Amino acid sequence: MILSAIFRKVSLERLSSPEQLDQMVQVTDPKGWIALAGLGALLLAVVAWGIWGSIPTEAQGDGILLRQGGISDLVSNAAGQVQEMLVGVGDVIEKGQPVARIQQDVLLRQIADDRAKLAALRSQYEDAARISGQQKQLRARDLAQQRANLQRSSESLEKDISLLRERLDAQQGLLNDGLITKETFLTTQQSLNAKRDQLAQARLDLNGLDLKRIEADQQLDQQLEARQTAIRDLELEVKELNAKLGENVNVLSPYSGRVLEVLANRGDVVNPGTAILSVEVLSENLQAVLFVPASAGKKVQPGMTVRVSPSTVKREEYGSMLGKVTWVAEFPSTSRGMIRLLGNEALVTKLMAQGPPIQVNVALERDPSTPTGYRWSSSRGPNLKISSGTLASGDVVVQEDRPFRLVIPKVREATGL
Repeated sequence: MILSAIFRKVSLERLSSPEQLDQMVQVTDPKGWIALAGLGALLLAVVAWGIWGSIPTEAQGDGILLRQGGISDLVSNAAGQVQEMLVGVGDVIEKGQPVARIQQDVLLRQIADDRAKLAALRSQYEDAARISGQQKQLRARDLAQQRANLQRSSESLEKDISLLRERLDAQQGLLNDGLITKETFLTTQQSLNAKRDQLAQARLDLNGLDLKRIEADQQLDQQLEARQTAIRDLELEVKELNAKLGENVNVLSPYSGRVLEVLANRGDVVNPGTAILSVEVLSENLQAVLFVPASAGKKVQPGMTVRVSPSTVKREEYGSMLGKVTWVAEFPSTSRGMIRLLGNEALVTKLMAQGPPIQVNVALERDPSTPTGYRWSSSRGPNLKISSGTLASGDVVVQEDRPFRLVIPKVREATGL
C-alpha cells in the first residue's frame, strides 16, 4: 500500500511537471481508429447502396425446357375419317412428310361424277365435230350447185340483154321511121330493164354465197368452241379436285419435329382444324416454358430478365441460366394443356394449387464459350448437356427498386409522418 501510494505520487508529480506539458494526451489507441474508419466506410457503402443499388422483385414459376420451336398441334386440313396414322409417339418427322391419311368419300364421289360428265362432254364434242364436218361438206356442195346455177343464169341473162339491146336499137330506127308503134318499143325497153335487174340480183346472190358459207361455218365453229370451253372448265375442276384430294388425304407436317402425342386414331371422324398430333418443333435453341401464378403472372412483360434453374443442375454451385421473356399468355392455362406440355400430372396439380397459372415463354441467352452453350449467372455452368424435356424453375425480375424507396414508407409508417 505504501509503495503504491508512492508510485502514484511520483506519477502525478511527473505529469504536473512543466517538462511534460508539451505531450498530447492519448484518448484512444490505433486499433480504435481502424475500427472507426471501417465502421464509417461500411456506413458509406450502405448509404451508397441505398441510393444507387437495387432490390429486384421477382415472380417465381415452374416449368420445362423445350426446343425453341415449342410444341404445336398438327391439324387435319379437311373433314373425313382417319384412314391411317403413319407415325407414332417418339418418331422424328421431317417437314413435308405425310403423317396421316384422311378418307375423302365425298370428294372421291365428286371427282367420279365430274369424270363421268367429262367423258360425256368429250363424246358429245366428237359427235358434234363429226356432224359439223358433214354439214360443212353438204353446205359446200349445195353452195357449189347454187354458184353454178347462178353463173349459168347470169350468162343467159347477159345474152338476153345483148339481144334485147340490139333489138331496142333496131326498133329505135323503126320507131323513127313510123314502122312500129311506140308501145312496141317501150315493151322491149321494159324487157331489157327487167333482164338487167335480174342480172344484178344474180351477181349479188353469187357474191353472197361466200358470206353465207362463212357465217354458217362460224356458227358451227362457235358451237364446237362452246363445247370445248365446257370440257376445259370441267378438266380444270377435276384437276383442282385431284389436287385438293391429295392435300386432304395426305396430312403433311409443316415442320420438322418429334411426335409427343398421337391425338387421333384410325376410324376417328375429324374436321378441318382438328388436332391429330402434338409435335415438338425441332430447333437447336432451348427455351423455358414457365407457369407463373396468375397474381404475379400479370406483372410479367416481354423483355424482362429471367433466371432459369434446371432440375438437373445444382443452383448453389453453378448458378442459373439467363434469359429474356419473349411471350406471356393472355389467359390462364388449362390443366389438360399443361399435362400435354409437361407430361407430369403431379407437377400440374402442384402448379394449379393456387389456381390456373399464366404461361411465360423465355428465350435462353447463348454463350458458345460454356460447355452447355448457354449463359449462366455465376459460372460457366455445368459440364453436361441441357436437353429438351428437363424440368426447371424460374425467377422473373418484374421490378427493381432503390433500397431507400423501400425504407421510406416503413419509416413513415413507424413514425406516423
